[in-house]
Amino acid sequence: MRYALKKQTKSDFTARLQRVDQGLGSRRPAVDTTQRRPVFWTLAGFGWCYLVIAVANRKEHIRESLLQGSLPANTHDTIFAVLAALLAISGVMLGLHVLRFLTKRGASKGNSGNLLFGALAAAALVYTPASVFEAGYGLLDENSRSLLQAAHTTVKDSVPGIDWAGAVMVASNGR
Repeated sequence: MRYALKKQTKSDFTARLQRVDQGLGSRRPAVDTTQRRPVFWTLAGFGWCYLVIAVANRKEHIRESLLQGSLPANTHDTIFAVLAALLAISGVMLGLHVLRFLTKRGASKGNSGNLLFGALAAAALVYTPASVFEAGYGLLDENSRSLLQAAHTTVKDSVPGIDWAGAVMVASNGR
């Protein structure tokens, strides 16, 4: 029995492609189905960057904490290797989000932008000197100061036994 060979045309090929994969042969661009989640991605970027900055700035604190613990010495190197990998991967991922923000459109760009905004907010919070907070307190008007003083008195009365006069503002990275 003989098989009849028929020359396949471009329209035959396109029809077969559409039967196999519905979106492959079409001329329409794919629809972006990424959901916009601005609050989630801003908080995720803030938490992620804050964690990375805290790990990067507290290397000696982490080393001292490991020496005081009961883990064997050979696992300390493994822990530092994992933390170094966290920092390296975070740097690469942050760079990828910058590229995604610059090249994409729609929800993908928006989500990366929100993540980058959260990361910038975390970096600004960590690296802002205490003198800036004190200068900001000095710029408050009389009503705002009295409101803060009333809140201070309420907290002081509700939590007795704490010397609030000795409390000072410090950054989480020890600066």
